[in-house]
Amino acid sequence: MTRRVLAPLAALALVVSASAQVTFSFNYLDSGTGFNDVTLGATRRSALESAASTLASYFSVPSARTVTFDVTSHSTNNTNLASAGSTVSGITVDGFYKTNAQKMIQDNAGPGDGQINWNFFHAWDYDDSVGAGSYDFKSVAMHEMIHALGFFSFVSGSETGAFDEPSGNTDVWSIFDQFLTDASGTRLVTSGAAFNTSLAGIIANASGAAGDVYFNGTNAVATFGGVVPIYSPATFADGSSLSHLSTTFFGTNNYIMTHAVTTGPSVRALSALELAILSDLGYSVTAVPEPATYAALAGCLALVVAVRRRRAAA
Repeated sequence: MTRRVLAPLAALALVVSASAQVTFSFNYLDSGTGFNDVTLGATRRSALESAASTLASYFSVPSARTVTFDVTSHSTNNTNLASAGSTVSGITVDGFYKTNAQKMIQDNAGPGDGQINWNFFHAWDYDDSVGAGSYDFKSVAMHEMIHALGFFSFVSGSETGAFDEPSGNTDVWSIFDQFLTDASGTRLVTSGAAFNTSLAGIIANASGAAGDVYFNGTNAVATFGGVVPIYSPATFADGSSLSHLSTTFFGTNNYIMTHAVTTGPSVRALSALELAILSDLGYSVTAVPEPATYAALAGCLALVVAVRRRRAAA
């Protein structure tokens, strides 16, 4: 988990809500740069809100639910395109936990916070005609927000959980971790919230092929026709390993939730498989997004304790 303190900057936040009553709001915390850049800030905010509008439309809830993201940015010459996460609160060293964003949509339980950090070093295309030399901003934005909604693993390269308890001891895990298995269907994390020591070495000795770690949720297996290959490279990549669909198996730019993306147009629609995984994580989803509407409000958060997962440039 990552702990960071954000300066309480005044910011305009745009709310994006769908008729299904899921709402994503954004606190733009950059000061004169990034999402508040004089030249590109409005374009960047509009693109993020458009992506959120599409994502919100996939969820069906019985009453209004709001998830609020603190949004920051930087410009760094590395392969990281963006990262996102959400607080995991009320935890002890003994179980599987939802993020606050996940709890808000599924259980209508606050505070429903999330965080997004963007790398504007790279060339981005913000509209619906993505150039060959630019990254698809809207596709990456959807990818990042989905991580904050629980599509991530706490399993580390040393086979521990969020609290780094010795492997085999009870620890803190994500809901996603309940469904991670080896090829035979043996769970990486036992129902007792401990890493399964019978699988010791599965992370450290991963081959990088689509044959090490899988997702075995009932809906995902039924949709895919078997256990689903999860990204498990030979060298563990903190923030990426086990939290994405296998790039080796699925390729890049074919699914929103693969770990890397190349330049040019990418997918902006959740596949049947990704929707099935979200269903296994506890969401009620629909395959046909509905039209969205916009409103505005103000506010910001100061203290964030979050797990963060990131998307990389391929």
